[in-house]
Amino acid sequence: MIGTLLRPIEVRAAAADALPRVAAVLADAFINDPVYTWLLPGSLRLQARLRTMFAAEMGQYVLPNGGTAWTTSGCDGAVIELPPGAWEMPKSFTGNEALSWVRAFGRRLSLAMRVQRAMEERHVREPHFYVRTVGVRTALQGQGVGSALMRPTVTRADSAGLPTYIEASSERSAALYARLGFAHMDVLELPEGGPPVWLMRRPPGSD
Repeated sequence: MIGTLLRPIEVRAAAADALPRVAAVLADAFINDPVYTWLLPGSLRLQARLRTMFAAEMGQYVLPNGGTAWTTSGCDGAVIELPPGAWEMPKSFTGNEALSWVRAFGRRLSLAMRVQRAMEERHVREPHFYVRTVGVRTALQGQGVGSALMRPTVTRADSAGLPTYIEASSERSAALYARLGFAHMDVLELPEGGPPVWLMRRPPGSD
C-alpha cells in the first residue's frame, strides 16, 4: 500500500494553463532544499528563481518529451514524471529558452549544468519511469500529499513491468521514497563540494 493519507487527495495531470501554478508550488516546496540553496546561496530571490527554473523544465524538457506534471485539485504539490526513454535533458536550447535558465541561475548556471551532467552520467540506462521532481507545499508537507502524487507514476510503472528511478536531495525525502518501495542504489557527491544526492530505484510491484 502506497502511503497512509490523512484525507482523500485527488490527483490529476496538470493542463498547460496550470503549469505556472505548478511551478509556483514547486518553488515553495524546494525553498529550503539542500541542493538548490547550495546552487543559489544567499539569493534574496530564491523562490522567484526556482519558479522560473521549474517553468523552464516543464516547458522545454518534460512536456516536449511526453512527460506529465501530476498535481492535486488544489495544486498543493506536484510530481514531474518522464516516460521510458525520455529522461535525458536536451543538449541545446534556443536563445529565448536559454534566457530562462540564465534568469534562474545567473552566474551559477555553469555549475547547475555540471550538476545536471553529473546526474545524467549516473542515471540508470535500463527502461524505466523517471520521477524528476516531487514537491509539496511547505505548509502541507507530512500529510500524505507526496505519497498520493507518486501513485500514478508507480502504478503505470507496475502496469508496464518497469522500474521507477528517482534522485533524493535530502535524507527526509529519501526516507519517504523508501516507504514507497524505492531502494538505495548509490550516493552521488555533487561537484565543488555540493550536498549528497541519493540515487534510488523502485522495482515494479514493490508496494
